[in-house]
Amino acid sequence: METAGPKRPTLFSSIIDAAPTSFSQQDRKGLVQNILDDISDGTVSKQDLSRALLAVKTLARHPDGSAVVVKQSNLKLLCKLAGPSNPSTVTNEALRCVANALLLVESGRDTWIEVGGGQMCLQRLQDPKTTEEFCFLHARILFLVTLKQCPFLKSTVEDGKTVEAIAERCEALIEANVMGKPFAKDALTDVLKFIFNLMLQYPRMLEGEGGERKVMGEQWSLEFEPLVEPLVHMFVRLPLASPPLSAPLTHVIHALLNIPVPQYSSIWFPSTSPSGKQEGKSSKNKKPARTDGSSTPTTSSNGSKDNGSTKDGKSTASSLSDPFQRAMSLLSSQRKSSSRTDVPRRSTSSASASGSPPRSTEESDVASSSRGRSSSPARSKSNNSSFTMSTFQMVTQACSLLENMLAKYWPGVVEADAASVRTAATKENLGLDEALPPLVVLMARMAEDAEAKTEMRKWILPDDLDRSGSLEERPDTLGRCIRLMTSVYFPRLKDAIGEWLYVLCDSDGALLSAQIGYGNAAGYLFNKGILSAPPPPASGSGGASLPDNINPITGAINRVSEDTGPEMTEEEKEREAERLFVLFDRLEKTGMAQNP
Repeated sequence: METAGPKRPTLFSSIIDAAPTSFSQQDRKGLVQNILDDISDGTVSKQDLSRALLAVKTLARHPDGSAVVVKQSNLKLLCKLAGPSNPSTVTNEALRCVANALLLVESGRDTWIEVGGGQMCLQRLQDPKTTEEFCFLHARILFLVTLKQCPFLKSTVEDGKTVEAIAERCEALIEANVMGKPFAKDALTDVLKFIFNLMLQYPRMLEGEGGERKVMGEQWSLEFEPLVEPLVHMFVRLPLASPPLSAPLTHVIHALLNIPVPQYSSIWFPSTSPSGKQEGKSSKNKKPARTDGSSTPTTSSNGSKDNGSTKDGKSTASSLSDPFQRAMSLLSSQRKSSSRTDVPRRSTSSASASGSPPRSTEESDVASSSRGRSSSPARSKSNNSSFTMSTFQMVTQACSLLENMLAKYWPGVVEADAASVRTAATKENLGLDEALPPLVVLMARMAEDAEAKTEMRKWILPDDLDRSGSLEERPDTLGRCIRLMTSVYFPRLKDAIGEWLYVLCDSDGALLSAQIGYGNAAGYLFNKGILSAPPPPASGSGGASLPDNINPITGAINRVSEDTGPEMTEEEKEREAERLFVLFDRLEKTGMAQNP
Protein backbone atom coordinates (compact mmCIF):
# COMPACT_ATOMS: atom_id res chain seq x y z
CA MET A 1 0.00 0.00 0.00
CA GLU A 2 1.53 3.24 -1.07
CA THR A 3 -0.69 5.50 0.98
CA ALA A 4 1.24 7.55 3.53
CA GLY A 5 1.02 6.57 7.17
CA PRO A 6 -0.98 9.55 8.47
CA LYS A 7 -3.65 8.98 5.80
CA ARG A 8 -4.26 5.32 6.65
CA PRO A 9 -6.93 5.92 9.36
CA THR A 10 -8.90 7.98 6.85
CA LEU A 11 -8.60 5.20 4.27
CA PHE A 12 -9.75 2.60 6.78
CA SER A 13 -12.75 4.75 7.70
CA SER A 14 -13.64 5.21 4.03
CA ILE A 15 -13.61 1.44 3.49
CA ILE A 16 -15.69 0.78 6.59
CA ASP A 17 -18.31 3.38 5.66
CA ALA A 18 -18.44 2.53 1.94
CA ALA A 19 -21.41 0.79 0.33
CA PRO A 20 -20.94 -2.94 -0.39
CA THR A 21 -21.01 -2.33 -4.16
CA SER A 22 -18.34 0.40 -4.07
CA PHE A 23 -15.47 -1.96 -4.85
CA SER A 24 -14.78 -4.06 -7.90
CA GLN A 25 -13.60 -7.64 -7.55
CA GLN A 26 -9.97 -6.77 -8.20
CA ASP A 27 -10.00 -3.69 -5.96
CA ARG A 28 -11.54 -5.69 -3.11
CA LYS A 29 -8.94 -8.44 -3.35
CA GLY A 30 -6.10 -5.97 -3.67
CA LEU A 31 -7.18 -3.86 -0.70
CA VAL A 32 -7.57 -6.93 1.57
CA GLN A 33 -4.12 -8.24 0.70
CA ASN A 34 -2.46 -4.80 0.96
CA ILE A 35 -3.92 -4.12 4.41
CA LEU A 36 -2.88 -7.56 5.70
CA ASP A 37 0.61 -7.08 4.24
CA ASP A 38 0.93 -3.72 6.00
CA ILE A 39 -0.16 -5.31 9.28
CA SER A 40 2.37 -8.11 8.81
CA ASP A 41 5.16 -5.62 8.02
CA GLY A 42 4.35 -3.56 11.09
CA THR A 43 3.61 -0.41 9.09
CA VAL A 44 0.16 -0.12 10.69
CA SER A 45 0.38 1.46 14.13
CA LYS A 46 -1.02 -0.32 17.17
CA GLN A 47 -3.65 2.40 17.52
CA ASP A 48 -4.89 1.74 13.97
CA LEU A 49 -4.65 -2.05 14.10
CA SER A 50 -8.25 -2.70 15.15
CA ARG A 51 -9.55 -0.25 12.48
CA ALA A 52 -7.43 -1.97 9.86
CA LEU A 53 -8.87 -5.36 10.78
CA LEU A 54 -12.38 -3.91 10.73
CA ALA A 55 -11.70 -2.68 7.20
CA VAL A 56 -10.55 -6.20 6.24
CA LYS A 57 -13.71 -7.67 7.75
CA THR A 58 -15.85 -5.18 5.82
CA LEU A 59 -14.18 -6.05 2.53
CA ALA A 60 -14.31 -9.80 3.29
CA ARG A 61 -18.06 -9.83 3.69
CA HIS A 62 -18.04 -10.66 -0.01
CA PRO A 63 -16.67 -14.10 -1.00
CA ASP A 64 -14.04 -12.42 -3.18
CA GLY A 65 -12.54 -10.71 -0.15
CA SER A 66 -12.80 -13.82 2.01
CA ALA A 67 -10.94 -15.84 -0.63
CA VAL A 68 -7.92 -13.63 0.10
CA VAL A 69 -8.32 -13.86 3.88
CA VAL A 70 -8.19 -17.70 3.85
CA LYS A 71 -4.74 -17.86 2.27
CA GLN A 72 -2.42 -19.72 4.60
CA SER A 73 -0.12 -16.76 5.25
CA ASN A 74 -3.06 -14.50 6.04
CA LEU A 75 -4.76 -16.98 8.37
CA LYS A 76 -1.45 -17.50 10.13
CA LEU A 77 -1.22 -13.74 10.70
CA LEU A 78 -4.81 -13.55 11.98
CA CYS A 79 -4.22 -16.52 14.28
CA LYS A 80 -1.30 -14.63 15.82
CA LEU A 81 -3.38 -11.46 16.20
CA ALA A 82 -6.20 -13.47 17.84
CA GLY A 83 -3.90 -14.60 20.65
CA PRO A 84 -4.41 -13.44 24.24
CA SER A 85 -1.24 -11.29 24.21
CA ASN A 86 -2.91 -8.68 21.97
CA PRO A 87 -5.42 -6.00 23.03
CA SER A 88 -8.98 -7.28 23.26
CA THR A 89 -10.16 -4.99 20.44
CA VAL A 90 -7.54 -6.41 18.09
CA THR A 91 -8.30 -10.00 19.10
CA ASN A 92 -12.01 -9.39 18.66
CA GLU A 93 -11.68 -8.04 15.12
CA ALA A 94 -9.19 -10.75 14.11
CA LEU A 95 -11.55 -13.50 15.24
CA ARG A 96 -14.48 -11.90 13.45
CA CYS A 97 -12.46 -11.71 10.25
CA VAL A 98 -11.68 -15.41 10.52
CA ALA A 99 -15.25 -16.42 11.39
CA ASN A 100 -16.72 -14.52 8.44
CA ALA A 101 -14.12 -15.88 6.02
CA LEU A 102 -14.55 -19.51 7.13
CA LEU A 103 -18.31 -19.16 6.78
CA LEU A 104 -18.00 -18.04 3.16
CA VAL A 105 -15.01 -20.12 2.01
CA GLU A 106 -15.17 -23.77 3.05
CA SER A 107 -11.62 -24.57 1.95
CA GLY A 108 -10.25 -22.14 4.51
CA ARG A 109 -11.46 -24.30 7.41
CA ASP A 110 -8.79 -26.93 6.89
CA THR A 111 -6.17 -24.21 6.43
CA TRP A 112 -7.17 -22.64 9.74
CA ILE A 113 -6.56 -25.96 11.48
CA GLU A 114 -3.20 -26.35 9.71
CA VAL A 115 -1.92 -23.01 11.01
CA GLY A 116 -2.89 -23.98 14.59
CA GLY A 117 -6.05 -21.91 14.77
CA GLY A 118 -8.28 -24.79 15.81
CA GLN A 119 -6.09 -25.68 18.76
CA MET A 120 -5.84 -22.03 19.78
CA CYS A 121 -9.64 -21.69 19.78
CA LEU A 122 -9.97 -24.85 21.88
CA GLN A 123 -7.51 -23.57 24.45
CA ARG A 124 -9.24 -20.21 24.69
CA LEU A 125 -12.66 -21.87 24.97
CA GLN A 126 -11.43 -23.99 27.88
CA ASP A 127 -9.83 -21.06 29.70
CA PRO A 128 -12.14 -19.95 32.56
CA LYS A 129 -10.90 -16.37 32.09
CA THR A 130 -12.28 -16.16 28.55
CA THR A 131 -15.27 -13.80 28.49
CA GLU A 132 -18.63 -14.70 27.00
CA GLU A 133 -18.01 -12.57 23.91
CA PHE A 134 -14.73 -14.29 23.08
CA CYS A 135 -16.23 -17.65 23.98
CA PHE A 136 -18.88 -16.96 21.33
CA LEU A 137 -16.27 -16.14 18.68
CA HIS A 138 -14.06 -19.15 19.41
CA ALA A 139 -17.08 -21.47 19.51
CA ARG A 140 -18.35 -20.09 16.20
CA ILE A 141 -15.03 -20.88 14.52
CA LEU A 142 -14.90 -24.35 16.09
CA PHE A 143 -18.43 -25.02 14.87
CA LEU A 144 -17.42 -24.14 11.32
CA VAL A 145 -14.24 -26.25 11.24
CA THR A 146 -16.06 -29.33 12.60
CA LEU A 147 -18.96 -29.34 10.14
CA LYS A 148 -17.32 -32.30 8.44
CA GLN A 149 -15.22 -35.22 9.65
CA CYS A 150 -11.56 -34.37 10.15
CA PRO A 151 -8.60 -35.53 12.29
CA PHE A 152 -8.92 -32.39 14.42
CA LEU A 153 -12.46 -33.38 15.43
CA LYS A 154 -11.36 -36.89 16.39
CA SER A 155 -8.39 -35.69 18.45
CA THR A 156 -10.60 -33.14 20.21
CA VAL A 157 -12.98 -35.82 21.44
CA GLU A 158 -10.31 -38.36 22.35
CA ASP A 159 -8.34 -35.86 24.43
CA GLY A 160 -9.87 -36.77 27.77
CA LYS A 161 -9.59 -33.31 29.30
CA THR A 162 -11.10 -31.36 26.42
CA VAL A 163 -14.66 -32.72 26.67
CA GLU A 164 -14.58 -32.26 30.45
CA ALA A 165 -13.46 -28.65 30.01
CA ILE A 166 -16.25 -28.03 27.50
CA ALA A 167 -18.71 -29.47 30.04
CA GLU A 168 -17.43 -27.06 32.68
CA ARG A 169 -17.76 -24.20 30.20
CA CYS A 170 -21.38 -25.24 29.60
CA GLU A 171 -22.15 -25.13 33.32
CA ALA A 172 -20.60 -21.65 33.53
CA LEU A 173 -22.61 -20.46 30.53
CA ILE A 174 -25.83 -21.71 32.14
CA GLU A 175 -25.16 -19.43 35.09
CA ALA A 176 -24.24 -16.57 32.74
CA ASN A 177 -27.56 -16.99 30.89
CA VAL A 178 -29.53 -17.11 34.12
CA MET A 179 -27.83 -13.86 35.16
CA GLY A 180 -28.48 -12.31 31.74
CA LYS A 181 -24.86 -11.49 30.91
CA PRO A 182 -24.11 -9.96 27.50
CA PHE A 183 -23.15 -12.48 24.80
CA ALA A 184 -24.02 -15.39 27.13
CA LYS A 185 -26.88 -16.52 24.89
CA ASP A 186 -24.78 -16.26 21.71
CA ALA A 187 -21.87 -18.07 23.34
CA LEU A 188 -23.99 -20.97 24.56
CA THR A 189 -25.73 -21.26 21.19
CA ASP A 190 -22.48 -21.73 19.30
CA VAL A 191 -20.93 -23.99 21.94
CA LEU A 192 -23.99 -26.23 21.56
CA LYS A 193 -23.60 -26.23 17.77
CA PHE A 194 -19.99 -27.28 18.24
CA ILE A 195 -21.02 -30.05 20.66
CA PHE A 196 -23.65 -31.31 18.22
CA ASN A 197 -21.01 -31.58 15.49
CA LEU A 198 -18.80 -33.64 17.80
CA MET A 199 -21.64 -35.95 18.83
CA LEU A 200 -22.78 -36.44 15.26
CA GLN A 201 -19.46 -36.90 13.45
CA TYR A 202 -17.19 -38.68 15.94
CA PRO A 203 -19.15 -41.98 16.21
CA ARG A 204 -19.35 -42.09 12.42
CA MET A 205 -15.59 -41.70 12.15
CA LEU A 206 -15.17 -44.72 14.41
CA GLU A 207 -17.40 -46.78 12.13
CA GLY A 208 -14.97 -46.31 9.26
CA GLU A 209 -15.50 -45.36 5.66
CA GLY A 210 -17.13 -48.67 4.70
CA GLY A 211 -19.21 -49.09 7.84
CA GLU A 212 -22.96 -48.76 8.09
CA ARG A 213 -24.25 -45.41 9.23
CA LYS A 214 -26.35 -45.38 12.35
CA VAL A 215 -29.17 -42.92 12.84
CA MET A 216 -29.00 -40.20 15.46
CA GLY A 217 -29.79 -41.64 18.89
CA GLU A 218 -28.23 -45.01 18.08
CA GLN A 219 -24.72 -43.65 17.79
CA TRP A 220 -23.19 -42.82 21.13
CA SER A 221 -19.70 -42.73 22.56
CA LEU A 222 -18.74 -42.83 26.21
CA GLU A 223 -16.34 -39.98 25.47
CA PHE A 224 -19.32 -37.62 25.73
CA GLU A 225 -20.44 -38.70 29.21
CA PRO A 226 -19.24 -35.45 30.86
CA LEU A 227 -21.71 -33.51 28.69
CA VAL A 228 -24.84 -35.43 29.70
CA GLU A 229 -25.47 -33.65 32.99
CA PRO A 230 -24.84 -30.08 31.73
CA LEU A 231 -27.18 -30.63 28.78
CA VAL A 232 -29.93 -31.92 31.04
CA HIS A 233 -29.42 -28.90 33.32
CA MET A 234 -29.67 -26.52 30.38
CA PHE A 235 -33.02 -27.94 29.33
CA VAL A 236 -34.64 -27.19 32.68
CA ARG A 237 -32.73 -24.05 33.70
CA LEU A 238 -32.33 -21.80 30.68
CA PRO A 239 -34.60 -18.73 30.75
CA LEU A 240 -37.34 -19.00 28.14
CA ALA A 241 -37.34 -16.49 25.31
CA SER A 242 -40.15 -15.49 22.98
CA PRO A 243 -41.06 -17.71 21.25
CA PRO A 244 -40.20 -20.35 23.90
CA LEU A 245 -38.59 -22.69 21.36
CA SER A 246 -35.70 -20.57 20.14
CA ALA A 247 -31.92 -20.64 20.43
CA PRO A 248 -30.14 -21.78 22.52
CA LEU A 249 -32.89 -24.09 23.81
CA THR A 250 -33.49 -25.59 20.38
CA HIS A 251 -29.81 -26.55 20.16
CA VAL A 252 -30.01 -28.14 23.62
CA ILE A 253 -32.84 -30.34 22.33
CA HIS A 254 -30.81 -31.33 19.25
CA ALA A 255 -27.88 -32.37 21.45
CA LEU A 256 -30.12 -34.28 23.90
CA LEU A 257 -31.51 -36.34 21.02
CA ASN A 258 -28.07 -37.98 20.75
CA ILE A 259 -28.04 -39.19 24.38
CA PRO A 260 -29.53 -42.63 25.19
CA VAL A 261 -32.19 -42.32 27.88
CA PRO A 262 -32.16 -45.76 29.58
CA GLN A 263 -28.36 -45.75 29.89
CA TYR A 264 -28.40 -42.42 31.75
CA SER A 265 -31.83 -42.48 33.38
CA SER A 266 -30.30 -41.59 36.75
CA ILE A 267 -29.33 -38.22 35.23
CA TRP A 268 -32.45 -37.66 33.13
CA PHE A 269 -34.75 -38.57 36.04
CA PRO A 270 -32.75 -38.38 39.32
CA SER A 271 -34.40 -39.95 42.35
CA THR A 272 -34.08 -38.58 45.86
CA SER A 273 -32.93 -40.63 48.83
CA PRO A 274 -34.42 -40.17 52.34
CA SER A 275 -31.38 -38.06 53.28
CA GLY A 276 -32.13 -35.66 50.44
CA LYS A 277 -29.29 -36.68 48.14
CA GLN A 278 -30.00 -37.57 44.57
CA GLU A 279 -29.08 -41.06 43.48
CA GLY A 280 -29.66 -43.46 40.62
CA LYS A 281 -33.02 -45.17 40.39
CA SER A 282 -31.59 -48.63 40.05
CA SER A 283 -28.25 -50.37 39.97
CA LYS A 284 -29.10 -51.46 36.45
CA ASN A 285 -28.84 -47.84 35.32
CA LYS A 286 -25.12 -47.61 35.94
CA LYS A 287 -23.12 -46.78 32.87
CA PRO A 288 -21.37 -49.73 31.27
CA ALA A 289 -17.64 -49.98 31.57
CA ARG A 290 -15.66 -49.01 28.51
CA THR A 291 -14.10 -52.01 26.83
CA ASP A 292 -12.42 -50.26 23.92
CA GLY A 293 -12.24 -46.95 22.15
CA SER A 294 -15.29 -47.53 20.03
CA SER A 295 -18.69 -45.99 20.55
CA THR A 296 -21.17 -47.86 22.71
CA PRO A 297 -24.48 -48.68 21.03
CA THR A 298 -27.63 -48.16 22.98
CA THR A 299 -29.74 -51.12 24.03
CA SER A 300 -33.11 -51.66 22.45
CA SER A 301 -36.22 -52.57 24.37
CA ASN A 302 -35.85 -56.26 23.71
CA GLY A 303 -32.38 -56.31 25.19
CA SER A 304 -30.47 -56.57 21.93
CA LYS A 305 -27.96 -54.01 20.79
CA ASP A 306 -29.36 -51.67 18.19
CA ASN A 307 -27.01 -51.29 15.26
CA GLY A 308 -29.08 -48.80 13.26
CA SER A 309 -29.86 -51.18 10.41
CA THR A 310 -33.14 -52.34 9.03
CA LYS A 311 -34.18 -55.98 8.96
CA ASP A 312 -32.63 -56.49 5.56
CA GLY A 313 -29.32 -55.21 6.82
CA LYS A 314 -29.37 -51.88 5.02
CA SER A 315 -28.62 -48.65 6.78
CA THR A 316 -31.65 -46.51 7.63
CA ALA A 317 -29.76 -43.22 7.67
CA SER A 318 -28.37 -42.94 4.19
CA SER A 319 -31.54 -41.36 2.81
CA LEU A 320 -32.20 -39.13 5.81
CA SER A 321 -30.79 -35.64 5.47
CA ASP A 322 -31.41 -34.00 8.84
CA PRO A 323 -31.47 -34.72 12.61
CA PHE A 324 -35.27 -34.85 12.84
CA GLN A 325 -35.64 -37.49 10.14
CA ARG A 326 -32.87 -39.60 11.68
CA ALA A 327 -34.46 -39.42 15.13
CA MET A 328 -37.88 -40.27 13.72
CA SER A 329 -36.35 -43.27 11.97
CA LEU A 330 -34.96 -44.49 15.27
CA LEU A 331 -38.29 -44.04 17.06
CA SER A 332 -40.21 -45.83 14.33
CA SER A 333 -37.88 -48.81 14.59
CA GLN A 334 -38.55 -49.23 18.30
CA ARG A 335 -41.80 -51.14 18.58
CA LYS A 336 -41.83 -51.13 22.34
CA SER A 337 -40.52 -48.61 24.85
CA SER A 338 -37.80 -49.67 27.23
CA SER A 339 -39.03 -50.62 30.69
CA ARG A 340 -37.47 -51.68 33.96
CA THR A 341 -39.60 -53.98 36.08
CA ASP A 342 -37.12 -53.97 38.93
CA VAL A 343 -37.53 -50.25 39.62
CA PRO A 344 -39.93 -49.52 42.51
CA ARG A 345 -42.88 -47.35 41.50
CA ARG A 346 -42.84 -43.85 42.90
CA SER A 347 -45.98 -42.31 44.32
CA THR A 348 -46.99 -39.48 42.00
CA SER A 349 -49.97 -37.22 41.91
CA SER A 350 -52.37 -37.51 39.03
CA ALA A 351 -52.49 -34.79 36.43
CA SER A 352 -55.62 -32.72 36.25
CA ALA A 353 -58.26 -33.56 33.70
CA SER A 354 -57.92 -30.12 32.15
CA GLY A 355 -54.62 -31.11 30.61
CA SER A 356 -52.22 -28.84 32.52
CA PRO A 357 -48.73 -30.30 32.90
CA PRO A 358 -47.62 -31.60 36.29
CA ARG A 359 -46.09 -28.75 38.28
CA SER A 360 -43.54 -30.23 40.64
CA THR A 361 -41.39 -27.91 42.74
CA GLU A 362 -37.90 -28.42 44.01
CA GLU A 363 -39.02 -27.70 47.59
CA SER A 364 -41.50 -30.55 47.65
CA ASP A 365 -39.44 -33.12 45.77
CA VAL A 366 -35.94 -32.46 47.02
CA ALA A 367 -34.96 -32.05 50.64
CA SER A 368 -31.44 -30.77 50.09
CA SER A 369 -29.55 -28.68 47.52
CA SER A 370 -26.62 -31.07 47.34
CA ARG A 371 -26.04 -32.20 43.74
CA GLY A 372 -26.22 -35.84 42.80
CA ARG A 373 -23.28 -37.18 40.81
CA SER A 374 -23.23 -39.49 37.87
CA SER A 375 -21.15 -42.62 38.08
CA SER A 376 -18.66 -41.19 35.61
CA PRO A 377 -15.37 -40.40 37.39
CA ALA A 378 -14.75 -37.54 34.99
CA ARG A 379 -17.88 -35.66 36.03
CA SER A 380 -17.35 -36.17 39.74
CA LYS A 381 -14.31 -33.93 39.72
CA SER A 382 -15.44 -31.39 37.13
CA ASN A 383 -19.02 -30.60 38.14
CA ASN A 384 -19.28 -28.07 40.93
CA SER A 385 -22.87 -27.06 40.30
CA SER A 386 -25.21 -26.91 43.31
CA PHE A 387 -28.34 -27.14 41.17
CA THR A 388 -30.71 -29.94 42.16
CA MET A 389 -33.39 -31.40 39.90
CA SER A 390 -36.67 -32.93 40.95
CA THR A 391 -37.29 -36.42 39.64
CA PHE A 392 -39.47 -35.68 36.63
CA GLN A 393 -38.44 -32.08 36.02
CA MET A 394 -37.37 -32.98 32.49
CA VAL A 395 -40.85 -34.34 31.79
CA THR A 396 -42.51 -31.33 33.40
CA GLN A 397 -40.41 -28.88 31.38
CA ALA A 398 -41.02 -30.69 28.09
CA CYS A 399 -44.78 -30.90 28.66
CA SER A 400 -44.90 -27.23 29.63
CA LEU A 401 -42.97 -26.20 26.51
CA LEU A 402 -45.25 -28.23 24.26
CA GLU A 403 -48.38 -26.87 25.92
CA ASN A 404 -47.20 -23.26 25.69
CA MET A 405 -46.16 -23.53 22.05
CA LEU A 406 -49.39 -25.21 20.95
CA ALA A 407 -51.55 -22.75 22.92
CA LYS A 408 -49.62 -19.78 21.48
CA TYR A 409 -50.00 -20.69 17.81
CA TRP A 410 -53.18 -22.83 17.92
CA PRO A 411 -55.34 -20.97 20.47
CA GLY A 412 -58.75 -22.37 21.37
CA VAL A 413 -60.01 -24.88 18.83
CA VAL A 414 -58.41 -23.31 15.76
CA GLU A 415 -57.86 -25.76 12.90
CA ALA A 416 -54.40 -27.26 12.52
CA ASP A 417 -53.84 -25.75 9.06
CA ALA A 418 -55.53 -22.40 9.66
CA ALA A 419 -53.89 -19.48 7.85
CA SER A 420 -53.69 -17.54 11.13
CA VAL A 421 -51.25 -20.13 12.49
CA ARG A 422 -48.78 -19.68 9.67
CA THR A 423 -49.19 -15.90 9.74
CA ALA A 424 -48.37 -15.69 13.45
CA ALA A 425 -45.31 -17.90 13.03
CA THR A 426 -44.08 -15.92 10.02
CA LYS A 427 -44.24 -12.67 12.00
CA GLU A 428 -41.80 -14.18 14.50
CA ASN A 429 -39.63 -15.70 11.76
CA LEU A 430 -40.35 -19.16 13.16
CA GLY A 431 -40.78 -22.38 11.23
CA LEU A 432 -43.19 -24.41 13.33
CA ASP A 433 -42.53 -27.59 11.37
CA GLU A 434 -38.81 -27.23 12.13
CA ALA A 435 -38.94 -26.00 15.75
CA LEU A 436 -41.61 -28.23 17.32
CA PRO A 437 -40.91 -31.76 16.00
CA PRO A 438 -37.51 -32.17 17.77
CA LEU A 439 -39.20 -31.38 21.11
CA VAL A 440 -41.92 -33.97 20.49
CA VAL A 441 -39.32 -36.53 19.37
CA LEU A 442 -37.37 -35.82 22.57
CA MET A 443 -40.52 -36.48 24.60
CA ALA A 444 -40.96 -39.79 22.80
CA ARG A 445 -37.34 -40.63 23.58
CA MET A 446 -37.87 -39.80 27.26
CA ALA A 447 -40.85 -42.17 27.24
CA GLU A 448 -38.36 -45.02 26.83
CA ASP A 449 -38.19 -44.76 30.62
CA ALA A 450 -41.26 -46.57 31.97
CA GLU A 451 -41.92 -44.13 34.81
CA ALA A 452 -41.41 -41.05 32.65
CA LYS A 453 -43.87 -42.55 30.16
CA THR A 454 -46.41 -43.02 32.93
CA GLU A 455 -46.03 -39.37 33.97
CA MET A 456 -46.57 -38.14 30.42
CA ARG A 457 -49.59 -40.37 29.96
CA LYS A 458 -51.10 -39.07 33.20
CA TRP A 459 -50.75 -35.58 31.77
CA ILE A 460 -51.99 -36.00 28.21
CA LEU A 461 -54.26 -39.06 28.64
CA PRO A 462 -55.30 -39.21 32.33
CA ASP A 463 -57.63 -41.93 33.54
CA ASP A 464 -60.24 -39.31 34.45
CA LEU A 465 -60.16 -37.62 31.04
CA ASP A 466 -63.48 -35.95 30.22
CA ARG A 467 -64.75 -37.91 27.22
CA SER A 468 -68.24 -36.47 27.10
CA GLY A 469 -67.41 -34.53 23.91
CA SER A 470 -65.32 -35.10 20.79
CA LEU A 471 -61.65 -35.36 21.71
CA GLU A 472 -60.52 -33.55 18.55
CA GLU A 473 -62.65 -30.53 19.51
CA ARG A 474 -61.09 -30.07 22.93
CA PRO A 475 -59.43 -26.62 23.48
CA ASP A 476 -56.45 -28.16 25.29
CA THR A 477 -53.17 -29.85 24.39
CA LEU A 478 -54.75 -33.22 23.65
CA GLY A 479 -57.29 -31.67 21.29
CA ARG A 480 -54.58 -29.70 19.48
CA CYS A 481 -52.39 -32.78 19.13
CA ILE A 482 -55.25 -34.82 17.67
CA ARG A 483 -56.10 -32.05 15.19
CA LEU A 484 -52.45 -31.81 14.16
CA MET A 485 -52.43 -35.54 13.35
CA THR A 486 -54.39 -34.66 10.20
CA SER A 487 -52.32 -31.60 9.27
CA VAL A 488 -51.19 -30.98 5.70
CA TYR A 489 -48.96 -27.95 6.26
CA PHE A 490 -47.03 -29.45 9.17
CA PRO A 491 -46.15 -33.03 8.08
CA ARG A 492 -43.15 -33.42 10.39
CA LEU A 493 -45.08 -32.26 13.43
CA LYS A 494 -47.96 -34.57 12.45
CA ASP A 495 -45.64 -37.58 12.31
CA ALA A 496 -43.83 -36.67 15.53
CA ILE A 497 -47.06 -36.27 17.53
CA GLY A 498 -48.41 -39.54 16.18
CA GLU A 499 -45.20 -41.35 17.13
CA TRP A 500 -45.20 -39.80 20.61
CA LEU A 501 -48.80 -40.82 21.35
CA TYR A 502 -48.07 -44.26 19.91
CA VAL A 503 -45.12 -44.68 22.29
CA LEU A 504 -47.22 -43.47 25.25
CA CYS A 505 -49.71 -46.20 24.36
CA ASP A 506 -46.99 -48.86 24.65
CA SER A 507 -46.48 -48.90 20.86
CA ASP A 508 -49.84 -50.65 20.64
CA GLY A 509 -52.16 -49.57 17.81
CA ALA A 510 -55.17 -51.05 19.59
CA LEU A 511 -54.51 -49.03 22.73
CA LEU A 512 -53.90 -45.86 20.71
CA SER A 513 -57.22 -46.34 18.92
CA ALA A 514 -58.99 -46.96 22.20
CA GLN A 515 -57.50 -43.84 23.76
CA ILE A 516 -58.11 -41.28 21.00
CA GLY A 517 -60.53 -43.14 18.70
CA TYR A 518 -59.74 -45.07 15.54
CA GLY A 519 -61.07 -42.20 13.44
CA ASN A 520 -58.34 -39.95 14.83
CA ALA A 521 -55.58 -42.58 14.76
CA ALA A 522 -56.39 -44.16 11.38
CA GLY A 523 -54.15 -41.88 9.30
CA TYR A 524 -51.10 -42.43 11.49
CA LEU A 525 -51.70 -46.19 11.73
CA PHE A 526 -52.13 -46.43 7.95
CA ASN A 527 -48.78 -44.70 7.41
CA LYS A 528 -47.28 -47.14 9.89
CA GLY A 529 -48.55 -50.11 7.88
CA ILE A 530 -51.55 -50.97 10.07
CA LEU A 531 -54.25 -50.99 7.38
CA SER A 532 -57.26 -52.29 9.33
CA ALA A 533 -58.80 -51.34 12.62
CA PRO A 534 -56.89 -53.12 15.40
CA PRO A 535 -58.81 -55.30 17.86
CA PRO A 536 -59.87 -53.74 21.18
CA PRO A 537 -57.02 -53.69 23.73
CA ALA A 538 -56.93 -56.24 26.48
CA SER A 539 -58.46 -55.22 29.78
CA GLY A 540 -56.04 -53.08 31.79
CA SER A 541 -53.66 -52.74 28.85
CA GLY A 542 -50.91 -50.20 29.45
CA GLY A 543 -52.17 -49.38 32.91
CA ALA A 544 -55.08 -47.41 31.42
CA SER A 545 -58.62 -47.88 32.66
CA LEU A 546 -61.08 -46.92 29.92
CA PRO A 547 -64.86 -46.78 30.33
CA ASP A 548 -66.81 -49.58 28.66
CA ASN A 549 -69.13 -47.24 26.73
CA ILE A 550 -66.43 -45.48 24.67
CA ASN A 551 -67.16 -45.00 21.00
CA PRO A 552 -64.30 -46.85 19.22
CA ILE A 553 -64.31 -44.36 16.34
CA THR A 554 -64.30 -41.05 18.25
CA GLY A 555 -62.81 -42.05 21.60
CA ALA A 556 -65.69 -40.20 23.30
CA ILE A 557 -68.35 -41.73 25.52
CA ASN A 558 -71.49 -42.83 23.66
CA ARG A 559 -74.28 -40.42 24.50
CA VAL A 560 -77.40 -41.96 25.99
CA SER A 561 -80.45 -40.99 23.95
CA GLU A 562 -82.39 -38.28 25.71
CA ASP A 563 -85.88 -39.01 27.07
CA THR A 564 -88.32 -36.96 24.97
CA GLY A 565 -91.27 -37.69 27.26
CA PRO A 566 -94.23 -40.09 26.88
CA GLU A 567 -95.15 -41.48 23.47
CA MET A 568 -97.93 -39.87 21.38
CA THR A 569 -101.46 -41.12 21.85
CA GLU A 570 -103.48 -42.49 18.88
CA GLU A 571 -105.42 -39.24 18.56
CA GLU A 572 -102.22 -37.20 18.50
CA LYS A 573 -100.76 -39.47 15.84
CA GLU A 574 -103.87 -39.03 13.65
CA ARG A 575 -103.75 -35.23 13.97
CA GLU A 576 -100.07 -35.21 13.05
CA ALA A 577 -100.76 -37.43 10.00
CA GLU A 578 -103.54 -35.08 8.83
CA ARG A 579 -101.23 -32.08 9.18
CA LEU A 580 -98.53 -33.75 7.10
CA PHE A 581 -101.11 -34.75 4.45
CA VAL A 582 -102.27 -31.14 4.10
CA LEU A 583 -98.67 -29.94 3.75
CA PHE A 584 -97.86 -32.45 1.02
CA ASP A 585 -101.11 -31.58 -0.78
CA ARG A 586 -100.16 -27.90 -0.87
CA LEU A 587 -96.71 -28.72 -2.18
CA GLU A 588 -98.20 -30.88 -4.95
CA LYS A 589 -100.61 -28.15 -6.04
CA THR A 590 -97.86 -25.58 -6.24
CA GLY A 591 -95.72 -27.96 -8.33
CA MET A 592 -92.93 -28.08 -5.77
CA ALA A 593 -93.41 -31.79 -5.06
CA GLN A 594 -95.20 -34.79 -6.55
CA ASN A 595 -97.19 -37.15 -4.37
CA PRO A 596 -95.96 -40.69 -5.09
